Amino acid sequence: MIRHKYLNCLFICLCAGYISCGVDEYYYLPQIPEGSISRDLNTEAVIVIPPIPDQYYYANFYTIYYRIYVSNHLTTSVSELAQISPALLSDYNLFFPITNPANTTAITMANTFSNRNYFRLEFEGTSIANVLPPGGGTLRIQFPTAQWGIPVVSLNDGQQFRIIRSSELSSPEPRGDLLFRNTPELRDNANANANTNADVAGRAGIMQYAYVSMYIVAVGTDPANFSAIYSKPTHISVFKLPDTH
Repeated sequence: MIRHKYLNCLFICLCAGYISCGVDEYYYLPQIPEGSISRDLNTEAVIVIPPIPDQYYYANFYTIYYRIYVSNHLTTSVSELAQISPALLSDYNLFFPITNPANTTAITMANTFSNRNYFRLEFEGTSIANVLPPGGGTLRIQFPTAQWGIPVVSLNDGQQFRIIRSSELSSPEPRGDLLFRNTPELRDNANANANTNADVAGRAGIMQYAYVSMYIVAVGTDPANFSAIYSKPTHISVFKLPDTH
């Protein structure tokens, strides 16, 4: 009788412990398929962003990470990475296992992009969260070829917003101009440091051109510990910055 009561108590305790502790839930967000992106040379990309299903209730918005690469190679191709910049090829190869949908072990962390000096893209006059909600839509990114052109984005062919470099940069050059344009200050290797143009992969010598590589990810908040969570990134394209000379 005593043994029976002991076993009952032990069973109740184990059940209570299981219920109170629970099984940790793994939170993740779906990746945008590579097939959702169409590219027109290195001047435009159209991304059909799928709405994030309701089961991912912890999703907040989409965001885009970028890094600028100076170069002496003129091209309209989005695949001549090594010719554009060895640093661009190196970064692309490092991110590839994370972007690969077949790789189920690699995950995106908060420092995945910052460790490679990638920064969050920003839109002039509005938050990127307002433009890229979890409901998705068709995002168009345009880099004009005309001199002094201004790169813009629009969702569902609605209002256009100028894209700008990160406000997290300490003292970016050219001073007071965060637009994505190919300027002498941007290409200056002396400015490619953590205190000035941390978002630029500089190169020694006289460079003529500048390109930017972008990745898109979904961002959410882990309900258990309120930390940020990310989907696997998808490479958007490599764009050529409009010239100013």
